[in-house]
Amino acid sequence: MSAADLTPHFAGLEAGELRVSRCGACGAPRFPPTPVCPHCRVDGALEWITAAGTGTVWSYAVFHKAYFPPPGPQPPYVVAVVLLTEGIKILTNVIGDGVRVGLPVQAVFDAALVRFRAV
Repeated sequence: MSAADLTPHFAGLEAGELRVSRCGACGAPRFPPTPVCPHCRVDGALEWITAAGTGTVWSYAVFHKAYFPPPGPQPPYVVAVVLLTEGIKILTNVIGDGVRVGLPVQAVFDAALVRFRAV
């Protein structure tokens, strides 16, 4: 499996799990996966773990324009960077009201997608 292969990630989403990659040499998590670890520079030591699915909103924006037809998100919707408990950031949607930087969130799964909501 190459580092760019996201099959384990998508299989996790279908199973209701958030899977991310980490370096098999130093243990540093990363997503999306890269061939070389940006922390220890080891090449090819990629493994997949199931993340806790928790984190905090690091940054966000509220979109007021539809960029995709239904079932894609319809305005207004939140696009956010969530800092996972494992220490990596992912770009995602946050559902619900009261989104703010620092908001604790939990992953929710729907149709092989991951979004987050306040806990």
